Amino acid sequence: MEQVSPTRTELLTRRAQINLAEQGAEMLRSKREVLVREFLKELKNFSLKREQIRSAVVEAVQSLLTAIAIDGTETLSSVASVTRQPVTVELKKQNIWGASVINVISDYSVRSSESRGYTPYTVSARIDETAERFEQVVEHAIHVAPIEHKLSVLAEHIRKTSRRVNALEQRLIPSLREQINFIRNTLDQREREDTFRLKRLKQKKTRAEPNDRSSTI
Repeated sequence: MEQVSPTRTELLTRRAQINLAEQGAEMLRSKREVLVREFLKELKNFSLKREQIRSAVVEAVQSLLTAIAIDGTETLSSVASVTRQPVTVELKKQNIWGASVINVISDYSVRSSESRGYTPYTVSARIDETAERFEQVVEHAIHVAPIEHKLSVLAEHIRKTSRRVNALEQRLIPSLREQINFIRNTLDQREREDTFRLKRLKQKKTRAEPNDRSSTI
């Protein structure tokens, strides 16, 4: 326990500090509860999106392998050179109880065959399907990336908040309570000693009064 002055002023100060610490702990617990709720919601969403992207990748690779085997690498490379699609995204920050997360906004979507830069009749359905499958992978990736980032940020803030709650509940508040008990016990002891001294003084005064009267007579 740190050195404290056992005075009534210090007692009032420590009581104010413990009230503030308890209020702070309550606020941090509320913050952690909100963060955990948000984390669990996003985790469920992430699990769903991750399964979707996994399935999309498997289907895209299978489609690509089939197209390579039948149409050839040269044909695929030629089509790929004219069907490139730029991906533009907008990043927006969101604040969740002090946790700054980034949301990704994009108008990217899977294109129709006519929008890919080639005439559908000049390429096989296999190549067209491969292009569509990989565009689906990109679309899923755009949705998954910010969720994964959000989970990482929320997890870190949950850990930090938990450490702060533990520091208050397990160290600061018990220490303040110990100091309050020490000050209160010391003040009580002093009060008892003062009361005892006053009684002794009164007793001495009472015994001295008859002698004083006798001397006067």
